[in-house]
Amino acid sequence: MSRDDLPSGALPDDSRTVQPHPSGGSFVQIGALIVRFRTHFANLTAFTIIQAASYLIPVVTIPYFARTLGIAGMGQLAIAGAVALAAGVLMDYAIQLSGTRFAASHIDDHVAIGRYLNTTTIVKLVILTPIFLGLCLSAFVFQQVASHFWVFFWSLLSAVMLCLFPQWLFQGMLIMPLAARLIVTCRVGAAVLAMLMVRAPEDAFIVPATQAVAGAVTLLAAARMLKRRYDITMTRSSSAEVKALFAENWTLFSATAWGAVYAHGGVIIMSTMLSATSIGFYSIAQKISQAFVSMFNVAAQTGFPTFVRSHTRAPGKLGAQVRLYIAAVAVAAALALLMMFALREHIYMFFSGRHSDVGIVIFSIWLTASFFTIISVSLNPVMIVLRLDSSMAVVYRLAGLSFLAAAPIACIYFGVVGMASTMLVTEAAMAFFCAISVLGGLNRTKLAVK
Repeated sequence: MSRDDLPSGALPDDSRTVQPHPSGGSFVQIGALIVRFRTHFANLTAFTIIQAASYLIPVVTIPYFARTLGIAGMGQLAIAGAVALAAGVLMDYAIQLSGTRFAASHIDDHVAIGRYLNTTTIVKLVILTPIFLGLCLSAFVFQQVASHFWVFFWSLLSAVMLCLFPQWLFQGMLIMPLAARLIVTCRVGAAVLAMLMVRAPEDAFIVPATQAVAGAVTLLAAARMLKRRYDITMTRSSSAEVKALFAENWTLFSATAWGAVYAHGGVIIMSTMLSATSIGFYSIAQKISQAFVSMFNVAAQTGFPTFVRSHTRAPGKLGAQVRLYIAAVAVAAALALLMMFALREHIYMFFSGRHSDVGIVIFSIWLTASFFTIISVSLNPVMIVLRLDSSMAVVYRLAGLSFLAAAPIACIYFGVVGMASTMLVTEAAMAFFCAISVLGGLNRTKLAVK
């Protein structure tokens, strides 16, 4: 029994059983339920705050930067950001997924978590070395990188700080409120600082620079907090543990890497074919949609540790939990997207600062794709819990390969609209195959229980 499943004040070795008083009726039962799942409610609130900040910050900053840096400047930030985020996926090596699973399974073993934290940090730094060397070499080969080197440099450093932050640890141990305080405070500070300092198109590098500095502050504060409150520090790990993590995470990494191909590859492909202004229109639509999707990511992130425990303790009930969870997410996403679609012209003009028929069409396509993105994002934690790592890798690999084949052709013949349409088809296919994989995994779990 975990401490999170106990009423306040009870210890794992308590022999007494707390029963609701019969005179209290349903109110006492509701109160007992809230006490029992108080940690889950707290984590849900924390994720909601983080995702709300991720949604509200772009609402404020994108209109300002679009007017100050221009649409072309936004396009340049999008190109550098896409490259940096793709590098961040490589550096993370799927540790956010496997680490959450590990922390949830070893929630009371802080020594093991500290050793795992050290192992993951070593793995990330090993992968980071060739990435930084590649950035420096690309400045001698690609004129676009050389002309905007500091935009690329600070964007990459920002992604590095984000990757090094052990959110998986806070998530798996169900202590996300602590992480939320750090993350939200530093993100808001970075946004305010950037808006105060950016005054001209040549100041574009300041945007990722402030994000990188905020990420470093968040990382140092997290390390101090984990040490003081939970006595968790990076305990020295062996080379064998590092090699084992590389081997264990390879399948999950292949899934997330191919996911990064279609998530960030569109902007990178367009950078060789289209103008920065066209990419700017695409980027604004993408950021609005991704901010919306991030709010639905709350349910997936909050449910992840809970699904791990359900699968371990009561696998027979997992199927019903997952089906109810997905149905609720799908209905909520559909209703919200319909409202946004009805107001799409006003929303896009608010963010871009100008009316653009092409931009509105792209935004409409992204809104449609967002529904399928929400479904797949919601299913991914369940696939990790069911240990469908191989199935996830196959789904993402096929999605990435098909996108790489179709996207350049669509971009040549249909421009930026073709790129957005390719993204829509890819997202729909991925959601469909993820759903099939989860249903198959749940059926196998049900048969195993019987």
